[in-house]
Amino acid sequence: MLNKTNNNKHSDVKDTKNVSSWTFKEKLFCVTALLIVSVCMLMERAGYKNREIKETESYGVNNSLSGTENKKTAFLTFDDGPSTLTASYLDILKEEGAKATFFIIGQQVDDDMSRIINREIDEGHEIGIHTYCHEANVIYATEDSCYKDVMKIKDQLERQFNYEAKLVRFPWGSANGYISPFRANIIDRIHKSGLEYEDWNVSAEDSVGTPTVDSILNNVRKDYKKYDEPVILMHDSGCNKKTLEALRTIIRELKADGYSFGTLSERENPCHFLE
Repeated sequence: MLNKTNNNKHSDVKDTKNVSSWTFKEKLFCVTALLIVSVCMLMERAGYKNREIKETESYGVNNSLSGTENKKTAFLTFDDGPSTLTASYLDILKEEGAKATFFIIGQQVDDDMSRIINREIDEGHEIGIHTYCHEANVIYATEDSCYKDVMKIKDQLERQFNYEAKLVRFPWGSANGYISPFRANIIDRIHKSGLEYEDWNVSAEDSVGTPTVDSILNNVRKDYKKYDEPVILMHDSGCNKKTLEALRTIIRELKADGYSFGTLSERENPCHFLE
């Protein structure tokens, strides 16, 4: 009986040792596995971070090269044409590689001026609707008279030049005192006809008082740098010779400041007063 008991006792000890030994191996294996996984994760994370940095640097270089960051576009606009000066405006724009938008007066488009309108279209400029007569008491007499004035030029451009205008510039802008009694209604009707209206955020003040080349340049300079997309108001009537003299300098200064040029319907958002 004693021997049997001792044998059983030795057997229990042996089993206990085996269990303890196996548990230690298992723990060692788990710890080793965890260490390996941790190292792999750290290496993978380091590789990802390096890749992310490289991609970010590459993205930054591409942006810098492509010029997509801080892109600036100036929109030169001329009201009240066509006139005896328009051909000279077009010569300068062509020589300088700049595009513009011309808001025309319909009753000035006679046979001679028809050739000018065709040239503006052929050279990639945009034609906008300004007014047919430019007489406030006629245009703004009523909401209907204003609408008819706009539609008269729209139809004229389609009939004479097969050109579909996209833009309207109200004489004296969309916030003038004449239009205020029916402003919301006329804008709604303009939109429903498929047109957009455009104001400006920079004015050369070239149709007020007795402008000089210097005053025109200073008026443009003081405001255009405020905007990545300045809409610059100038005039194309026969009396705007000082604007013509200033135009090349305006274009070259805008270029030197990193602006390109576009037609106004290409602008990301329309330029509206009171917004």
